[in-house]
Order: sequence, then structure tokens, then C-alpha cells
Amino acid sequence: MDVDQAIRTAESKLFRFYGLTMEESFLDLPRGRIRVLSTGAGPAVVLLHGVSLTGAAWAPLLPALAGYRVHLVDLPGHGLSSPATYRPDDIRESAIAFVDDLLDALDLPTASVIGHSLGGMFALWYASERTERIASLVAIGSPAVALPGAIVRMPLSLMTLRALGPLFLRTPSPRPVFRYLLAQGLSPAAATLAPPALLDALRLPIRRPGNAQSVASLMHALNHFRRPRTSSVLTTTELHRITTPTMFIWGEDDPFLSPTMARPSIAELPRAALHPVPGGHGPWFEDPDGCADLITQHLSTTGFPPDLPSPTRAPTPTCRTTR
Repeated sequence: MDVDQAIRTAESKLFRFYGLTMEESFLDLPRGRIRVLSTGAGPAVVLLHGVSLTGAAWAPLLPALAGYRVHLVDLPGHGLSSPATYRPDDIRESAIAFVDDLLDALDLPTASVIGHSLGGMFALWYASERTERIASLVAIGSPAVALPGAIVRMPLSLMTLRALGPLFLRTPSPRPVFRYLLAQGLSPAAATLAPPALLDALRLPIRRPGNAQSVASLMHALNHFRRPRTSSVLTTTELHRITTPTMFIWGEDDPFLSPTMARPSIAELPRAALHPVPGGHGPWFEDPDGCADLITQHLSTTGFPPDLPSPTRAPTPTCRTTR
């Protein structure tokens, strides 16, 4: 079985586990071929995953996010999308252009976006320049290094090294090892709760030709060994420009930046709210229903309620008076 087939087999098991039916499509963008998994009906929501993960990482959240047409994007160099080379001197411009091309290809003049970690950072970068095109934004977990104070912890710091990063990423990780790595990157509880099919769907894509080099180039472009490059971090002026209604759902035990430390930066956004929740860097792994409730509340408040069938009401009984 080749690696692409192994990935699809793992994803099929994962989506069956959560009762999901997915539609796969590929978008030929100027920067490569992008794989998108879509499901549901209702207002469109674009979901952007974190570094070294894939669109499949959102699977635990989706059953509780009914009433939306969700598009799970494999970012460039991740999942079944084309490999990509990221460079420090143009990564932000490249990310903004990618989101433009993605929304165009999905035929979405405006969109609601949910981003985790790297995906949240890409969305915030984009909103600082194209604030009119993202109509509603949810950032789950620390948005990578977009906000001041974030640090690069193990095992992500190993990925920043030019020679060691690709080697570290290419090394096959059996399920127990990958579960341990996921515990370091998200939280021990998230890793414990992840079903085997989710572990397989997330650990196999890095074996695709080009993916390890892509992720390593991304981490090197964003960060020095333990700290972000200055160009990765949004300035106060840039934060002020993000007028998109934005909700931050932030695990209280996020290892990269605590919600308390992030609060002053979030206060610079004109229309932002911070919701600390129990959990680490991927709180929907631990409490998908609670995170989905917050997301639905935010999307509804900003004009995008879920498209749910009206409850069937029993006919009102009538009373007849006889004389």
C-alpha cells in the first residue's frame, strides 16, 4: 500500500468513527495543488489546521458543528496537498496570497474562517491586510507565533533546524511515539483521547515525498530555534487593523502562550473576544461540544447562524364546547 492510499484508508476509518461523509476535491492554485475535504450544508466555513497536521485533525469537532458547509483544507506541504517551499523573506506575503487564491477557488467572496495554531496565524495575517474578506474569524489555540510572547517549544523547535528538521520529521513514528509527540504539542489529554484512526490520519502524511521538507522550511521561515522571527509577529498597528469579528478559544494550559499573556494583545483588536477554556493547544480534542458551542455562538452573533431544520411541532389541540 503506498502512502497516499494508507492516508485515505486511515481517514476513511476516522470519518466512519465520527459518522462523517466527506467529499474530496483538489484546487489547482498558482502555488500548487490543494486538497480540500468538505461536508455538511449551510453557511460556508473554511478550516485551517496547525503545523504538521492536516484537515483530518478537525474530525472530532465536526459532529457538533452541524448546520454549516465546512471545508477542511490541507495547507501547502501538508496532507495530500502539493509540497511547498517557505522562505523567511516572503512567507507572510505568500500566506496572504494563498488565502486569496483559496477563497477565489472555493468561490467565496467572503468567508467565515476557523484556524488552529498556524492556520489561526495565517488567518490573522490575512485579516490584517484583507479585513473585508474574512467575515467572521475563530482562532483556536495560540495562533502559532502571531502574537507577542509566544515561544517555540519542543518538539516544534527541532523542526526549525535546516538539517535536523527534515530528518526528525521523516523518521517514522509508530502510534505510541506519535501519541507522545502529540501530547507534547497539544496536551496529554488530547493525545489520550485521540482514537487510533486519528493518530494514523495525522502521522502518515509526513511520509509523503516533499512533506517533511515543506514543514521544515515552514518552521525555519517562521522561527529561530526557540523564538519567532520578528516578521512573524503582528505589530500593534497590524492588530489594530484587524476589524473582523474575532473569537479566540484558548486552552488555559496552552504550552506556547497562555491566555493571560495573550490578553493585552487581543485587546488591541477592535472586535475581539477571548474565551479561556480547559485544555491545551488543541482544546477541541478534549471538549469538542464545548468548543463547537462557542464557535456556533460567535458565527451566529456575527451573522452566520447554522442552517438547521426547524423542529417539528405537534399540532395544537383544539377544544370543542358542547352544549
